[in-house]
Amino acid sequence: MVVQLTILVGNAADLVGLGYTRIEVWQSKDQGNSYQEITAPSAVSAFLDSKDAQTTFQMGGRLLKFVIDGGSEVSVDFSNILEQWTPTQVANRINEVAPGVASVQGGTKVRLTSPTTDRVSSVEVTYNDAADLGWVGGQTAYGLSARLTLNGSIKIYSFPDVAGSPSDRYKWRFSANGSNPISEFSAPVSGQVAPVINNSNLSVGSAQFYDAFGNPMKAQILVGIDSSPQAIAGGSVMQGSSMKVSADDTGFMQLSLVRGLKVRVGILGTSFVREFIVPDAPTFDLLAVMATAPDPYTVQTVPPLLIRRSV
Repeated sequence: MVVQLTILVGNAADLVGLGYTRIEVWQSKDQGNSYQEITAPSAVSAFLDSKDAQTTFQMGGRLLKFVIDGGSEVSVDFSNILEQWTPTQVANRINEVAPGVASVQGGTKVRLTSPTTDRVSSVEVTYNDAADLGWVGGQTAYGLSARLTLNGSIKIYSFPDVAGSPSDRYKWRFSANGSNPISEFSAPVSGQVAPVINNSNLSVGSAQFYDAFGNPMKAQILVGIDSSPQAIAGGSVMQGSSMKVSADDTGFMQLSLVRGLKVRVGILGTSFVREFIVPDAPTFDLLAVMATAPDPYTVQTVPPLLIRRSV
């Protein structure tokens, strides 16, 4: 499934001036317990390495199946005429069936490599009964995308991850392409299903929340749209369900909305509710827009009528 990150960099020019040149994206598939970078200085192919051979692999009569880049399953059987196979012999046999896929690493490992690069690149072992190789069915590796280039005049960056899931967590940081200076990580965010509407029709709203003492607040807002369908960007925006958005540990919040959409936003825990049209701009300050928007729940008080009395 394709998920998409929207990275809002409000101080891009300052970061470039400090020597930062790239945005690194890191992913966690275990609810944030561990993260791995899914970007690199340049796009990288997916690959899977076997275990190290003691000297040879016991491959006689064994069967290996794999899929490259989501294509057709490839089956490689190993003759039982020879029981022990060197890493080179194993790689050569695989390449007889799938040319160019296998190679030997360090003289002791067999590597399966995709011919493509980036996150669309993948290698999946679907079946393996050669225990010496160490691969198990369902084991999958994906390629790496090139790190995003930081531009002082660009505030919004999109990162699509075709190997992602809404249950994955992501965070990012700035660096000089992996070297110092290296910033702190952003707050983790969950993967979002990539929108079907073009990014040029979306606007990113952001807000910063503090308490009376200047400390960051993890505020929450509730976003809903008007009940009637709205024709925007060649399609119809339906009501759908309300969405709750939370600020991170620093009090920062961002969300993407369709430009021209009439939305109703309330800050949870308060009576502050405002209704406004999403601006036709790449970004907007959510609180600034809400501050000037009308409150749909304001009760209009009608002055009492004068009572005519006759003497």
